[in-house]
Amino acid sequence: MTEAPSTAGGSAQGWTARLVVSTILLAMVLEALGLGATMVSIGLPSILKEFPTTQGGWLTTAYFLTGAISAPLLGRAADLYGKRRVLLVTMAVSGVGAMLCALAPTFGVLVLGRALQGPILATLSLIPSLIRDVFPPKQATLASSVVITGLGLFSLFTPLLVGWLVLVGGFRGMFWFDVVWTFALCIAIRLVLPESSLRRAARLDVLGGTLLTLGVGAVLLYVSMGRTWGWISPVGLLLLAGGALLLVAFFRHARRAEDPIVNLALFRRKPLVFVAFGGAIAYGISITISQVLPLLALTPRQAGVTYGLGLTTFQYAGIGTPQALAQVAAGLLLGFLVGRGRHPRLFLCIGLGVYVVGAAAIILLNGSFLGLALAALVIGFAGGLTTASVPNLVMRATPAGDQGSTAGAVQLCQTGFSAITPIVMFAVLAPTATVFPGGGVVYGESGFRTWLVVAAVMALVALVIGVTGAARAPGGGDRRARRRAATGRRVPCGRRTHAGGRHPDRLTSGCARPARAGALPHRSQEAGPWPRHPPSRPTSSSSAPARPGSTAPTARGSAACAPRSSTRCRSAAARSPRCTRRRRSGTSPPSPGRGAARSSLP
Repeated sequence: MTEAPSTAGGSAQGWTARLVVSTILLAMVLEALGLGATMVSIGLPSILKEFPTTQGGWLTTAYFLTGAISAPLLGRAADLYGKRRVLLVTMAVSGVGAMLCALAPTFGVLVLGRALQGPILATLSLIPSLIRDVFPPKQATLASSVVITGLGLFSLFTPLLVGWLVLVGGFRGMFWFDVVWTFALCIAIRLVLPESSLRRAARLDVLGGTLLTLGVGAVLLYVSMGRTWGWISPVGLLLLAGGALLLVAFFRHARRAEDPIVNLALFRRKPLVFVAFGGAIAYGISITISQVLPLLALTPRQAGVTYGLGLTTFQYAGIGTPQALAQVAAGLLLGFLVGRGRHPRLFLCIGLGVYVVGAAAIILLNGSFLGLALAALVIGFAGGLTTASVPNLVMRATPAGDQGSTAGAVQLCQTGFSAITPIVMFAVLAPTATVFPGGGVVYGESGFRTWLVVAAVMALVALVIGVTGAARAPGGGDRRARRRAATGRRVPCGRRTHAGGRHPDRLTSGCARPARAGALPHRSQEAGPWPRHPPSRPTSSSSAPARPGSTAPTARGSAACAPRSSTRCRSAAARSPRCTRRRRSGTSPPSPGRGAARSSLP
């Protein structure tokens, strides 16, 4: 059972000081999330100088892998124990991870600290739901927009801030800043923001999360260490086989579990498959290129030989800030155009194509500051288009009741794939690495070029699938179903019409849902050679012909179908012509036994 939500500072008093402070604090939490994801990319050369290793990709992989697995688990825990409580615990664990990174004596401890920082990614979904629960409805909408928008605006200054922190205190300085920021926010949120009183029965799929984490981790460890151990070494092959078996066990568990960490049935919808696949490819490319750019810019020319600008981390802000600005501008442009009727799938495809151009620009123009800044600008624009298009596509491809679980599954695909790509990239770079005795690792330009070509090919494949695949135009699946219906092919109501079940609103009388008085016709009832199913029996004692202009009866078994509000209902109605009887005006008396089922539409 749920209780009435408590509000931060009253309901009808408008914006109070407590509401304003709460909004600022929650926005700063998401800024800490963006800082944690960006600072390692900029500080990576400094980290590799102190810990010479070719396994630098694990700093990003550990962060995103634990974040991807913990996000759905923490979301369910928030429904059980309270959203503010889970938010504070998550931030405290992230703060401990940042402290461990700042004190790390070895590279392994540094990776462990990054893994503890990863769960803060769950705040990206926890904070909007907390705002919805504790803020008054009118203020909740604006507060959510301000909090989410703040994440993009702060990214404009992140390169400058991180560059200054690394310049002053090394890579440990940026982690100490993260420690102070995170724990200060924990204390402030505990004092200012109330707890949500809403509770919902939920089940934590700990087994599924464990199987997925261990399986993916084992496979990635084989990929990253295969060159050192030998690709056919017994230890490596045993690790690979064990990871594969764990992943098979995870998929079997996800298909049978009542509430799995990943609902595989959602991905039977073809438009959603493209959203998850294209979004994951774009996010993975963005994460790896954000590491390639600092390595190209900060490496001295003497060490890089054929590349390297020798910039300081503070000077790198001249490249990183325009990239962040282009990303924010692309997101705003997409929001404006989608609001004017453009389909977000178009922008996801454009963003994937721009990634191909950006990868080529980095290969050709990395020898000068202006050329690398221009390439970063292109990459930022592509990142803004792809990142902003995914949530809009999820809303269009999913019924309203499933959008929460679907968004979580798509986010898991994105963060999970972004945990894999850094390991693969550093495995590609490893053969060209040179470890200097005094510290530091420098990769050859041929390794960067190879990975950028791989990234461009991945973006191109996703683009081709988006243009020629199943998710072509808005309502493509419905259009095909209507064409099948127009040819006279009858689809029984009992046939599966959507992933995971039968027609959601099927009634035994043959009509999906009674019509409301004065309701407009459903689009499946528009003019066309729609097949009809046999008439149902009269549902009322009156069998007199209906007068023109009258409305259909609302009793169960009525032959008129109401408009559907969800995509699933519209799709199911288009696929099941027997459930979509079209009403016409009374041009002739109804046949005996049909009763008042042939009334006219307004």
